[in-house]
Amino acid sequence: MPGPSIAEIFNSTSPDFDLVTPLVWGPAGETLVARARVSLGDQVLDICSGTGASALAAARVVGPDGHVTAVDFAADLVERGRTSAYAAGLRNIDFRVDDVTALPGRERGEYDVITCGFGVFFLPDMDDSVRNLLPLLHPGGRLAVAVWHDDALHDFTGAYFAEVARVTNTPPPPGPRAPSDGPPHPITRIDTEEKIVRWLESLGAEEVSASVLDLRVPRTDEFSWSMVLGSGLRGALADLDADAVEDVRVGFLQRLADEGITEVDCDTLIAVGDRPAD
Repeated sequence: MPGPSIAEIFNSTSPDFDLVTPLVWGPAGETLVARARVSLGDQVLDICSGTGASALAAARVVGPDGHVTAVDFAADLVERGRTSAYAAGLRNIDFRVDDVTALPGRERGEYDVITCGFGVFFLPDMDDSVRNLLPLLHPGGRLAVAVWHDDALHDFTGAYFAEVARVTNTPPPPGPRAPSDGPPHPITRIDTEEKIVRWLESLGAEEVSASVLDLRVPRTDEFSWSMVLGSGLRGALADLDADAVEDVRVGFLQRLADEGITEVDCDTLIAVGDRPAD
């Protein structure tokens, strides 16, 4: 039987996703919008928007004459984002369930800025998908992406997958940096400033720059488990019953303590590039 789809995994995270927002998704989203130089009156497209960490930040900046379109394939996350926007009194933002890869051809040249927080590596073909986003921008418009930097979450996820392997009595899955005969994992292709600049330039962006947001979160049991349940890491629990999930949780939190992990490395790499002027 096939495993859950990406949409199903992220829909299942919806009750926990926003628990992580104040410490991770929120600061990263605010910084992404700032470094993308979103300004009053801009038309912004936020893809892989989740519950709207960067989309809501953009809506607060663009003002009543600007507009933000937030797109994600996970309907439950989109609904939570829509509710948050309404509660915040933001009427200049639309949340919609849509396929990001189907947007080119429908909305060419409509946007001043496109933002994407922690989503490009989930797209079915990262290179083609991002390359096809550039025509959605006005000439000279900006594409800004946020991804994990270098060894972010390395020890954290290592401890987690070791516990999943123990409970399921299966080998832990190879990490993105494990030796492989196949192509590099998408995450490892864009996890340093040099790599992501070179990558965006290869897709046709100009004037590309990149910088790192230092984001270290104190390791508490509450945050650690919320980070699992409110992210794609949750997918490893999809086929486990409640007792097995609890076994993973207890073992994971104990392993973090035993390994002396006192903070979670959530360092975020943000890159911005322009669509070439015609």
